[in-house]
Amino acid sequence: MAKATVFGAELTALGTVLAALEPLEADKRVFVLRTVMDRLSISSSSAALAGTGHGGAGQGRGLAIPGDSATGADVSRMTPKEFIRSKQPITDVQRIACLAYYLTHNRGTGAFKTAELTKLNTEAAGNPFSNAAVAVMNATATSRYLTPAGGGRKQITSLGEEVVVALPNQEEVKAVTAAQKVRRRRKANKKAKKG
Repeated sequence: MAKATVFGAELTALGTVLAALEPLEADKRVFVLRTVMDRLSISSSSAALAGTGHGGAGQGRGLAIPGDSATGADVSRMTPKEFIRSKQPITDVQRIACLAYYLTHNRGTGAFKTAELTKLNTEAAGNPFSNAAVAVMNATATSRYLTPAGGGRKQITSLGEEVVVALPNQEEVKAVTAAQKVRRRRKANKKAKKG
């Protein structure tokens, strides 16, 4: 009987939180959630561990809570410069994915333009892109780390998030991208058999 009461209290609290967050924009929701977690002394890494069963990227790592990282560091408290340094991207498309991940999970900006990525790269003291538009195009069309979000904006894909979580381990990045290629090949083969 006590368990049902606790569960009922959890559902009531959840309903209250969702009703309060519903009218807010995404960045405001992130601010509220982070502030609540800080006040209740809940780290984003422990909250992410609680969410690992919900299809997060990588093995045993969840992306449910903004700020989770492969290293266990509280990325939500990192500056862009610290985040890029911790991820050590070696290509322009990896750096674009890291910047997109940071905008999405740390700034509550789920859709962005190339100019926003370039501005964040400057804030992170990253090397300037020789051609940011080409880097974003390659991250979208070739690497599939980004996808169109409408209105000339892009958003990070689940593959892009998996790659960022895998960084700085380049071997793990290769494994993530190889697994994605296998999945895409299987889908293509199934479509070919049906046709």
